[in-house]
Amino acid sequence: MTAPLKAALTVNFEEEWVKAEPIVHSLLHQKPVSPAEWQDLFFHVYKITSWVDDGPRMIRNILTKKINEYVNEASVRIKSLQTDESLLNGYIKEWNRFYRQASILPLPFKFQKIDETPKHKCVMVNYMILDSIRSVMLDKWNETIFSIISEPLLAEALRLVKEERDGNIIDADNVIGIRQSFVALHDKNPDEPLLAYQKAFERQFIDQTTEYYNKICGKVSKTYKGVLKRWLIQLLNELGVLEYMVYADKKLDEEQQRAQKYLEMSSPTAGRHMEMAVIALVENFEDTILAECSKLIAERDVERLQRLYRLIRRTRSGIETVLKCIDNHIRTEGLNDMKNNAENLSTDPERYVQQLLIMFEKFSSLVREGFCDDARLLTARDKAFRAVVNDTSIFKIEMASKKGRTLSVESKCAELLANYCDLLLRKTQLSKKLTSEEIDEKLNQVLLVLKYVENKDVFMRFHRAHLSRRLILEMSADQEKEEMMVTRLRECGMPSDGVNKLSRMLQDIELNKDMNASFKKSLTGTNNNKSIAGELLYSINLKVLNGGAWGRGGSERIRFSLPRELEDFVPEMETFYKRQHHGRKLCWMHHWSSGTMIFGTANGGRFDLEITTFQMAVLFCFNERANEKISLETLRVATELPDAELMRTLLSLVAYPKMRSQILLCDSPSQNITIRDFSDSTKFSINHEFHLIKNGKVQNRGKVNLIGRLQLSLEANAEKEHESIVALREYRVQEGIVKIMKMRKRLTLAQLTMGIKQIDWLIDNGYMNCLPEDISTFVYLGPKQRLIFLVSWEQKS
Repeated sequence: MTAPLKAALTVNFEEEWVKAEPIVHSLLHQKPVSPAEWQDLFFHVYKITSWVDDGPRMIRNILTKKINEYVNEASVRIKSLQTDESLLNGYIKEWNRFYRQASILPLPFKFQKIDETPKHKCVMVNYMILDSIRSVMLDKWNETIFSIISEPLLAEALRLVKEERDGNIIDADNVIGIRQSFVALHDKNPDEPLLAYQKAFERQFIDQTTEYYNKICGKVSKTYKGVLKRWLIQLLNELGVLEYMVYADKKLDEEQQRAQKYLEMSSPTAGRHMEMAVIALVENFEDTILAECSKLIAERDVERLQRLYRLIRRTRSGIETVLKCIDNHIRTEGLNDMKNNAENLSTDPERYVQQLLIMFEKFSSLVREGFCDDARLLTARDKAFRAVVNDTSIFKIEMASKKGRTLSVESKCAELLANYCDLLLRKTQLSKKLTSEEIDEKLNQVLLVLKYVENKDVFMRFHRAHLSRRLILEMSADQEKEEMMVTRLRECGMPSDGVNKLSRMLQDIELNKDMNASFKKSLTGTNNNKSIAGELLYSINLKVLNGGAWGRGGSERIRFSLPRELEDFVPEMETFYKRQHHGRKLCWMHHWSSGTMIFGTANGGRFDLEITTFQMAVLFCFNERANEKISLETLRVATELPDAELMRTLLSLVAYPKMRSQILLCDSPSQNITIRDFSDSTKFSINHEFHLIKNGKVQNRGKVNLIGRLQLSLEANAEKEHESIVALREYRVQEGIVKIMKMRKRLTLAQLTMGIKQIDWLIDNGYMNCLPEDISTFVYLGPKQRLIFLVSWEQKS
């Protein structure tokens, strides 16, 4: 370095500081500093720290001296004040100015130095005088001023807080400044930076809150012995509990706002303040407040329920009582509503579902408006509504289990929901007057209620039966709606095996369209169909259904003699099907079959009768004997129907409840004919006076539907279906217990109470066993152990 350059870089500390000192003085004393002066201060500090040896230390020393002088002057001004109120006001005025400058003054006093490492790499090292200067300022303030007068300052600040609680207007900045002083001046310990604040300011603030409300509410304590809640008793006598709730709610809101203003919310114990306020204002009188809960719920007083909820949710255990009140209200009101309308609801699925939806919305709005949709209250609503939906005291069905066991009583809700779905998806007056969007909405409502139904397997059984009728009789209002319903059932978690069967049923119907076309084409192209009338050929519609999906098999086959007009189709169809599918066997389900017959009377009447195959067989017996009477015994021989089916079929033709005039007449003298009136000698004949009445006028033409609800199951099989549902539930419980034991290996009896009825069966079949030394503990048996167990058990037997 040349001599001229070295001289140019020489900086004198005193010369540079003389230029910087006025600016520092202005900053320290909160005097105006222009942008140019602020920039010059940075320049002077940079020159000193960069070119003056030991420049940073010299700046720190002189700044410390200036800070000490300023703090000492401020201390004199503060300590000259006489009263606590003037002391607090003076301190806060000085503190606010000083604390603001404690963040501004140190900013220019930082520098960077280039350090060369042994590997000749340049590293920028920051020497933050900023933090050092700030610490000097705060330490000096605490040592000289705050530590000496902190107690009177805190006492005066707390007095202001009490004045504010009493309704007076105070200067909140004074209290905030004291809290700020405790936090900023004692922030030294990195592990517990707020320890001094917590021990002094926060603790006394909370203690004062507790003492204030305990005194005003008259809580019995060591300080106030003998005071038995005078204030509360007086307030209750004058205004009542409901007005006290208004008072407590208002005070808690005020305390919440007060905590936000005056407490350091980052403190882990800041919440203690509200806890003590809640204990004093709410928990001490919790029983009295909660006594009003049931009444307010019953009256649906939403405004007061909101206030009660705001109070009780702050307590530690009061919400449990609210949950019980909600649960009891929903169960009681829900069951009462169902009882009052039981006669109408049990026979009207639409009204039943609408009643449930109205109740659900009413209870949901109560929780939403009165309790802000609290998750705990929503859970209580769900549990109580589930109890109403699954109640068996009003609407119930009996599910027969295996022989020798008691009947299982089930809620009828599952059946009524399935019936309502049938009304929406079938061609009915209801589905015709609704738009597609309205039907979608109502189906969604059904799924909402279905979520709360426990016996979903019963719903699936009835829904599958209704779907079978709709598909077989071609009564579906919309095929897309049928498919959409199956998809929704899958999405809402219904058993996959049941949903898969529904899907397969819809597929079968689609496949049968092509099969029928091929079958009729095959008959047209051969000479085997001479006995089959051409018109009948094109009007017949055969459906081949998968037995596994439709839940029917050969066990339901009925011995039956088809009419001559139809019997020729049986061998033709079997021959055709065997050519298409090898190894499959057809089982003819005649009790599922139906058709349309033209029925003519002697007086010129002509009607289209939609009837079952059984009814058709009976009527064909009168084809050549239209004016004669035929005995029941003769009809039995001609149709070969079992007695139960023959009696039911004849009753539908003799005493169909929806018609005044009947197809057949019998010689029974009884006015209200039942199956019991039939005997082998009972005579039946065609009613040649048969007619329809429409709009009060006699009609000799028209269409008559005698099928009604297509009989999908025989009486014996209906009982088997009930048994299969109960048995399937048992198998699922057994499966669950085995899975649990396989995972846990060992469980106590108390842990297995969910499947206590199935434990004996699982032990007998070697899936688990109890310990010899402790019969209340069970262990899982693997495949090899199970085999050994079963062999040894057989030997013992």
